[in-house]
Amino acid sequence: MSLALLRWRGVAWLAVAAVALSACRSTQPAPLDPPPPPPVTSLGKFKAVLINGGGKPQINFQSHLTHVQVLVDFLRAHDVKAEDIAIFSSDGSDPAADLTTRASETEPDAWLLPPGLAHRLRPVHVVDSSVAGFSLRPANREALRAWFESDGRQLGPGDTLLLYVTDHGEENDKDHTNNTVVLWNQSLSVSQLRELLALLNPGVRVVMLMSQCYSGAFANAMFTPEGGLGTTGNVCGYFASTADRPAYGCYPENRGLDGVGHSHHFFAALAAIGRMPEADKRVAVTDDSPDVPNTTSDFYLQQLLAREAATSQRQPTELTDELVGEAFRVRAQWEPQIRMMDRIGGAFGMFSPRSLSELELQTMMLPRVSEQLRTYARRWQEALDALKVQNFDRFLTANPSWRDRLAAKKPDALDDASRNQFAREILAALVPFTEADRETYDRLELLKHRADAASAAAYRMEVRLGVVLRMRALLAQIAGRVYLTERGTPEERAAYAALRACEDVNFLESPAFANAAAMPAPQPFPPLDEDRQVVQAVMPAWMGIEFQPASQTVHKKAKHPPGAVTVMTVFPDSAAAKAGIEVGDVILGPPDKPFNEPHQVREWTMRREIGEPAPLILVRGGQRRDVELRPEPYPIKVPELPGPPKVGSVAPALKLQPFRGDTVLATGRPHLLFFWATWCTPCKFALPEVMAYAAQRGIDVIAVTDEDSETLTGFFGQFKEPFPATVAMDPYRTSFRAYGVSGTPTFVLVDADGVVRHSHTGYSLKDGLKIDGWTYVKK
Repeated sequence: MSLALLRWRGVAWLAVAAVALSACRSTQPAPLDPPPPPPVTSLGKFKAVLINGGGKPQINFQSHLTHVQVLVDFLRAHDVKAEDIAIFSSDGSDPAADLTTRASETEPDAWLLPPGLAHRLRPVHVVDSSVAGFSLRPANREALRAWFESDGRQLGPGDTLLLYVTDHGEENDKDHTNNTVVLWNQSLSVSQLRELLALLNPGVRVVMLMSQCYSGAFANAMFTPEGGLGTTGNVCGYFASTADRPAYGCYPENRGLDGVGHSHHFFAALAAIGRMPEADKRVAVTDDSPDVPNTTSDFYLQQLLAREAATSQRQPTELTDELVGEAFRVRAQWEPQIRMMDRIGGAFGMFSPRSLSELELQTMMLPRVSEQLRTYARRWQEALDALKVQNFDRFLTANPSWRDRLAAKKPDALDDASRNQFAREILAALVPFTEADRETYDRLELLKHRADAASAAAYRMEVRLGVVLRMRALLAQIAGRVYLTERGTPEERAAYAALRACEDVNFLESPAFANAAAMPAPQPFPPLDEDRQVVQAVMPAWMGIEFQPASQTVHKKAKHPPGAVTVMTVFPDSAAAKAGIEVGDVILGPPDKPFNEPHQVREWTMRREIGEPAPLILVRGGQRRDVELRPEPYPIKVPELPGPPKVGSVAPALKLQPFRGDTVLATGRPHLLFFWATWCTPCKFALPEVMAYAAQRGIDVIAVTDEDSETLTGFFGQFKEPFPATVAMDPYRTSFRAYGVSGTPTFVLVDADGVVRHSHTGYSLKDGLKIDGWTYVKK
């Protein structure tokens, strides 16, 4: 066996490392790194299996196939033959469309378009997957097994298999050691992958590179099926995330984008450095997504620490910090790891820790702040979208020819060039129209700025949480190495050394940079304190109501301004409740400027100074009233409203307005509440059975709707089928909320004592009312 082969298999380095790790129990040895191995293609056979399962066309994104193409180009440029690269992608060579693409945004002012039209101008296209020069194989377990039983059998001791995955991953809530990769209408679990690897010669080195969500679970593929921490050391890899975390692609900021995330940064680093361990270190500094890059060797150390903590009945953080403290008695010996944490901290505007306990506060704080900012971003975006719709509607009213063009042309049916031209033309008219109304344009810009600022800061908080976890992994690596020195067995030290050697794949004879530390620092994030200040800058004010635009009936009778809204809910202890606002009030707006848009009350409230008095005019019972509102900070979680009453509980009181029938509304009698709507087709399908149930059981049916009397009068003027005699209106949806009605029809059976005996939503002719003891026999 050649010296080069011994090197990659870790024998030479293992001998040195084993001596160093066991030489001295009283002082910490300097952490050793192996010398650079020769390029992998010079050590024996090299094959690569690239997997992009895709799942189904709607979620099979172009960015995944781009990663495959980039890796193929890299491998081909470094002496890997095309016949040694197998690509398993979606439906393989089937010409059916299987890959989702979206037209790129080309116009800087397109943000002014209302959401519906903006989406139509960037439609999704589904095309056939292809990689130039390769025949794609179907990404399913059967095709993978066929490769392992044929091409895989050509690999022998000393040969290397690179197994790359760019895809979706799924979390196994019941067992994080057995997560799955999404294939084409299938999945591949850790245990199933282990079975495939068992088809290879035991001497083959398998190096995994996985960028899917929850990919860290696949580090468990290195362990033998018998369980425990036994490993041969020839199955290793690199992963974008831990077993319990999504990767970059699951965040809306990155969905379908190229040039972000683990694969992108890993390939860029590999092109400059050549060695996978150094590329992994570079990724920890440059990957500006929430990824948490990790390796099998680090995972192995973490499992040793977890086992030791459980055995000694200690908290893992306490044990890790104790071992890190031992290491840092002579910090100079751990300078590479300390410098690494410094580089990570500097890149993301954070401090560099020296213990896990220093990171605990940020581990708890960052998700909360991110959730807070995302809540704010959603609220600002909702206000922005509402104003864009109103502005565009005014534009169409002033420019009816554009309404005709939109009706005649379907932008989403145009080809890319025609659609881009269409967007340019409509924006050429919309932008000056909007800018001419300076007040509206300023409002739009402010809302966009706050939505963007809150969203960007929220995402940076997610990234920083990933960064905290990266630094935790580095500290755990230090602790694990100390553990191996102080308490590890020779077999554990040998296993760790073998994993490190397995991971050390090199593609370049003369790289541009000797290692990751020699590469230039990336553009840093804003300091963490600056993003904390963003929270205050984008915090919207909150009134504490749910509302809906006042109905046409109300407008006709009272001649309210166009933006008048009816209060549907007042949250307890909110600013609205403290101001005396009640359900049913009609809010007109501030005294000097009534609302002119249906959702303007939301934007007006959000822009108020928190705690400062803001006068409002409202109408209650036909009388105008002045109230003084003192808006409060928008809550991260809006108070929950009552859910549906449980069977066996007391039914909530009915607060309804009779339309026709018994005004007592079944008080003291068993009754079936039938929540319905005039437009609801399943409600009409249910009527024959509802009427039959009422007749056979001798109970009242109360048909409850949130529509107004004018709508009901028009409906019953045309609808002549049998219908419950009692129809009641719930204009403020008070009873809809009290009974937790999530859709129509909803049926609630209440007995004579006022106790709920049955409740369900929806109706089908097959299942019927689903009330215990009731069978509907059609006549």
